[in-house]
Amino acid sequence: MNKKDLEALGLTAEVIEKAGLEKDVLDKIIVLHGKDIEKHKSAVETAQAETKSVKSQLDEANKTIDGFKDLDVEGVKKSAEDWKAKSAEWETKAKQASEEADAKVAALKFDHALEGALTGAKAKNPKAVKALLKIDDLKLSEDGSIVGLTEQLEKVKTENDYLFDTDEPDPKIVTGAKNKTVIGDASVIAARQAAGLPTE
Repeated sequence: MNKKDLEALGLTAEVIEKAGLEKDVLDKIIVLHGKDIEKHKSAVETAQAETKSVKSQLDEANKTIDGFKDLDVEGVKKSAEDWKAKSAEWETKAKQASEEADAKVAALKFDHALEGALTGAKAKNPKAVKALLKIDDLKLSEDGSIVGLTEQLEKVKTENDYLFDTDEPDPKIVTGAKNKTVIGDASVIAARQAAGLPTE
């Protein structure tokens, strides 16, 4: 802003002189006016930048909306239902696998405990004795013992005592004269050795 600009605003040279506006005062007014213009110019640039940013965001939003227009909502719903069904199927299979594994572990524990109990009962052949038991009536307890086994073993021992070792010594078969045992006979000793039995 200069003197001509002031005169254009209706301030005559006389008014300017009467107001005592000298050159350095006029320069100060011009500097202040320049700062004011810069301030407004900066505000305009900021507003333009914000407008550009908003326009860019609006463009992105419009692209997203256009993408939704092309979206197959029914297809997405069906896909979600398919995945939900698969997830339920996998959960069911995982649960079944876990239950089967638990059942196998329980069966192994039961078999091990039963085998140990039959060995403890001096069964010569635990598999043969096991075949005579009612397995469904037996149950593995928390302490590892088999509930119901004692009663069944007593019955099996009574009916099939040859399946169990006893603490009694083998009876000695004697022949008539001089109380001599048959076990001392060479052919009997050889037969007992071949069968894996003690010779005495």
